[in-house]
Amino acid sequence: MRLDEIPRIHIADLPTPLDEAPNLAAHLGLERLFIKRDDSTGLALGGNKARKLEYLMAEAQAAGADVVLACGGPQSNHVRMTAAAAKRLGMACIIFMPRESVPERFEGNLLLDVLLGAELRFLPKLGFAGLERAMAREEARLLEEGRTPYVIPIGGSTPVGALGYVTAVRELGEQLKEHGYDNADIVVALGTGGTLAGIALGTYLFMPESKLIGISVVMSATAIRPKVERITVNASKLILVDHEPNLERMEIYDEYLGEGYGIPTAECKNAILLTARTEGIVLDPVYTGKAMSGLVDLACRGQIGRDRPVVFWHTGGAPALFAYDDLFSDEAQRLSVQQE
Repeated sequence: MRLDEIPRIHIADLPTPLDEAPNLAAHLGLERLFIKRDDSTGLALGGNKARKLEYLMAEAQAAGADVVLACGGPQSNHVRMTAAAAKRLGMACIIFMPRESVPERFEGNLLLDVLLGAELRFLPKLGFAGLERAMAREEARLLEEGRTPYVIPIGGSTPVGALGYVTAVRELGEQLKEHGYDNADIVVALGTGGTLAGIALGTYLFMPESKLIGISVVMSATAIRPKVERITVNASKLILVDHEPNLERMEIYDEYLGEGYGIPTAECKNAILLTARTEGIVLDPVYTGKAMSGLVDLACRGQIGRDRPVVFWHTGGAPALFAYDDLFSDEAQRLSVQQE
């Protein structure tokens, strides 16, 4: 296996902490609950994409890229962190987003995109496939101008990007051993598939008795699972794993998606409040809030944490909270007191 031979740049603060969450565990009836703090990777307020970008931006550097193209929604963590990585490495960054018009207010991740100096392209009536076609057209135009663009697919969800989470599981395994464990029930938000694919390959290689649970925040389980499996298999080929990974211990749930991507559910809101008020840890309404709502439900139904610890993989995203302040307006009113 040649995992450590793949080119990589170090732009994340690693290893990230593995914090125990005893108050939340007690509330949920779990014996041991840990939170893997990938919200602390340190690149433009942190998040899981930093691990992927260590490999993706190494590939961009090797290609001599002078401009990076990426796409995502207005509260995309991937977009924010890609812009930060590009600026750190002296590259321009062009971002493509699906939106009918330029927003009146730049909030949350979108404000950070502006601070980082990314060029923003708002394209109406385009899904994610349309955004990637728009990036391909821009790539061709830049090449004609003599530039060297590097295109990152949505979410950085490629076999190369997934390697960031293969090494992350090796890191997690070493941390769990300090607590006396060699496996866990791992719960993580599932968006475009790259993070889950990397963790799937990592658990297969380094923590094979673990159960992996992806909580989908974008699409149905039947739609996303084939992509996760494809990325996992292709990532294993990159590092010369000599046989196809067994993914039988990977489960994907879409029951916590609600009305769709970026639309918080009541359970998501409650999970954010519960985590903040038991452990002082901040989640977001797009990814980690929904993932935690899945963990809460699965724990209450006794489907996780029966014979091993639970690890919640915190993938970051807190900046998006500041674009969802209305979600908690009722709590703000309830907690407010007029001082005489």
